[in-house]
Amino acid sequence: MKQLGIETGQNVIIKKDLANIGERIGSQLIDYFVIFSYVMIIFIISDAFNGSKSKDIFTVILIIPVFFYSLLSEIFMNGQSLGKKAIKIKVEKIDGGQPTVGSYLIRWVFRLIDVNFLYGSVAMITIAVNGKGQRLGDLVAKTSVISLKRKNSLKNTIYVDLPEEYQLSFPETEMLENSDIQTIKDVIAHYKKNLTNESAISMLKDTATAIKEKAGIRSLDIPLLFLEKIIKDYNFIYKVKK
Repeated sequence: MKQLGIETGQNVIIKKDLANIGERIGSQLIDYFVIFSYVMIIFIISDAFNGSKSKDIFTVILIIPVFFYSLLSEIFMNGQSLGKKAIKIKVEKIDGGQPTVGSYLIRWVFRLIDVNFLYGSVAMITIAVNGKGQRLGDLVAKTSVISLKRKNSLKNTIYVDLPEEYQLSFPETEMLENSDIQTIKDVIAHYKKNLTNESAISMLKDTATAIKEKAGIRSLDIPLLFLEKIIKDYNFIYKVKK
């Protein structure tokens, strides 16, 4: 699976899995089904007003949201539509940040060329050759679509045993991804093998700083203790949700 390397301000690279073309097409088909179902319901309701002068106005008003479906979905569903949510993919800035309303608006405007023009062939070609999973709208908005499915493999990658009485230290850890925790694990492993190495020490500190910035966490713990708590918290949150 292709990955997107996100470089933080501390030059720490966090990798995230890109959604492949099949996942993006699958999410789009689900969205089309949702839209089609909605339109059918509108026409069924509209038929009940047969002969009424307000029928056409009523139909047009209820059809308008269809044109803004992808825009409104991504704005109010944190970078996802119903299709993306079902497939477990989402829109994210290529620098790892949260897309703005402007970012979603740009993606929506370019859908006319990317997705609607030539049945989406423009988008598929652009995604295939770009290397960062970006269609034209993503290139302009500086976004991409990532896969969230790696969280399902938590137990096989970063699982740690926790005592029954374990208490959550940083609830903000929920904002992190499995790839973030895997990076933390790798950095800690590298540090423990090179305890006196300046590069390893610096990498540990930079990773702790990057994680604090991304999740909005404040902590006075030393970097190693802080990162170990993050791994445990992530496991704790995952087990609670499971």
